[in-house]
Amino acid sequence: MARKTIKDSKIDSELIYAYAKNGEKYLPDMETFVSEPNQADSQKCGDRCFDDKLFLAAEILYKRVANNQKLAQVYVKLKKYQAAYAAA
Repeated sequence: MARKTIKDSKIDSELIYAYAKNGEKYLPDMETFVSEPNQADSQKCGDRCFDDKLFLAAEILYKRVANNQKLAQVYVKLKKYQAAYAAA
C-alpha cells in the first residue's frame, strides 16, 4: 500500500526482505518484484538475506546484481558445488 503512494528505496528494500523472510512460497513473488523496475538496493538486501541464512533469496538477489563472488558463496552454502564453480 505504501509503495503505491511513494516510491522509496527503503520501502522497496523492506518489501524484498519481507518476501524473503516469509519463506519459500513467497520467493516467486520476490523474484517477480525484483525483475520489475524498483528502487531497492538489491546488493544490501542480498547481504542481509545471506547474513540471516536466507540463501535462496540471496541467490535471486545476487543474480540480479551479477555479484558472482557472493553468488558462489551462496551456492556453497546450498551445496550446489558445480554452480559455485561456474559462478566463481
